[in-house]
Amino acid sequence: MYCILFVWVLAATACKDAPSPAEIADRGWRAHELVVAAGERAKTCAEAGPAMQRVFAEHRGAFVAALALDRDRQKLAEATAYLEEHAQRYVDLETRMEALAERCATDPAVVAVFAQMESP
Repeated sequence: MYCILFVWVLAATACKDAPSPAEIADRGWRAHELVVAAGERAKTCAEAGPAMQRVFAEHRGAFVAALALDRDRQKLAEATAYLEEHAQRYVDLETRMEALAERCATDPAVVAVFAQMESP
């Protein structure tokens, strides 16, 4: 009896703590922003790559979850209102990502991190 109750409580807790699609989208955006900021703060592209890689590794789960959200039509639909409401910050981040990618286009470590962000 106690085992069944424990399993039920554990399952209920896990479901309660599951992030909403909007939270997943927000965490994904924040992870992207942190990686880009690490690259922007670096004095050189040679320093940017390792800095970005460290931050990416710390937040890889957010990238994986965001990619899964993109692939799940129902959950993506649930996040649409949130995404539309915050569209400008995504545009701003895209601009920053493009600037960093252009500045460090020949640095293999930076290029690799951008590739990892697309396919974690």
